[in-house]
Amino acid sequence: MALVGLGIGAFVEFMRASETLQREGTTLHRIVSQRVDQHDAHLTSLAAVLASSNAESASFRAVIEAMQRFYPRIAAVELIEVDLSAGAPVGGAPSSLGDFDPAALARRVGDLAPGQAVTLTSRSGSPFYALIKRVPDAGHGSRALVLVIDARLLTEPEGGLPDDAALKLSDAAGKAIVQHGWPLPAGAWIPELSFEKALGSRSQPLVLALARRPAPAELLPPGLLFGWPVAAGLGLFLLLAVLRERRASRRAREAVRLHEHDAKLAHAMRVNTVGEMASGIAHEITQPLTAILSQSQAGLRLARSGGAVPGDLLGVLEANVRHARRAAEILERLRAYVTRREPQRQRNDLNRIVSNVVELGQRDLQERNVTLRLELSQPGPQALLDRVSIEQVVHNLVRNAAEAVEAMPAGRREIVLATRLVDGDAEIAVADDGPGIAEADMARLFEPFFTTKSSGMGLGLPLCERLVEAAGGRIAARNGPERGAVFTVRFPALAAELGMAAE
Repeated sequence: MALVGLGIGAFVEFMRASETLQREGTTLHRIVSQRVDQHDAHLTSLAAVLASSNAESASFRAVIEAMQRFYPRIAAVELIEVDLSAGAPVGGAPSSLGDFDPAALARRVGDLAPGQAVTLTSRSGSPFYALIKRVPDAGHGSRALVLVIDARLLTEPEGGLPDDAALKLSDAAGKAIVQHGWPLPAGAWIPELSFEKALGSRSQPLVLALARRPAPAELLPPGLLFGWPVAAGLGLFLLLAVLRERRASRRAREAVRLHEHDAKLAHAMRVNTVGEMASGIAHEITQPLTAILSQSQAGLRLARSGGAVPGDLLGVLEANVRHARRAAEILERLRAYVTRREPQRQRNDLNRIVSNVVELGQRDLQERNVTLRLELSQPGPQALLDRVSIEQVVHNLVRNAAEAVEAMPAGRREIVLATRLVDGDAEIAVADDGPGIAEADMARLFEPFFTTKSSGMGLGLPLCERLVEAAGGRIAARNGPERGAVFTVRFPALAAELGMAAE
């Protein structure tokens, strides 16, 4: 916090110094612009006096003397005549113009129309420049008024600049006329501040530039350098104290709230368990009861036909006994689930589980006109699980697949039930040729009471997931590579089975 605060403070001071330099540069720019505009006014006045007299007249000389007395930056005022064919001033350049190239001076005069003005920098790099204005010839040769300006006095600020500020005045071509402390020394870690702006004069298109680099003490004054860490430490201490008190108060309120709702929560859990058990029993017991009803109706038809043989009726009765025992096992398993008892996990052959499910659901598939195709691995994969639970899981998956393909055309009413070994796991896969699973529903398939069926309860797949996980396995769903859905149930394969697969 101290470092961040110091960084923010230094940035604020840096921006303040930048604003100060911009303000000082704008002020100096305005002053220099006013001064160069005065130069144009002086030339206009001199040209007007010269038009009504001559260069030797007392009035002309008086105006020049007054101009130099009140404006010390005007170092010299000359009226020259230029021989354009020779490219030089007639009779040579005056001594006050000795620092300027005579040929360049003559060319500038020749390029001007009467009344126009232009600047010319010195050839030696001295801080002076010439302001040249051509005047009407009036029967003489090409003439021009020339002001020699001391750029040091031109750029002298009225209030002064900081000692560490650098100043440069250059012409439109970038040639420096006067510079003070320019450029700044390189290599400092503090960025430099700069101001640059061209003057608005057409005759003197000069560019004024300022630059400075703030000192470290300016960016980090003692009050900020020492005061902020102390203030940050105190603020952090107070903040931690407030947070500690708030946490203690929140814990106390939470303890009271938990104590008040403890009885309600226990009651709600009991009600939820009873409701889940009742819904599960109603959902699961329907399967063996349906099978018993179907077998009993078949036996009744055989008995009424008069052509029944004892073996046929015996098979019906044995099937009813088997399904009745299955219903009892389901009830026992659900009761064990509610009381949190561990299922009876034993070594089982997945092919046998699949065969039992086929026997149980074959009649239902025939009524729906659905084909069941088996792809069983030989020998059958072995896993440690509760046989009744997993038979119920596979039966649920086969029934869901049958409902998915029931509305499909005749050529797509097919279910593939397969067993295999995959990466050390014993797997049962149920694939259908139906419409598949919508992407929006994929994440909620195993959520209790979520269903896409108009008459569904949303308990089948959640219960399947719990039964599979109780056996140490996992269940997953995905869409087929082309169409339909694929549900896979995997369990850790027994070591003997893995060894046989490796051979």
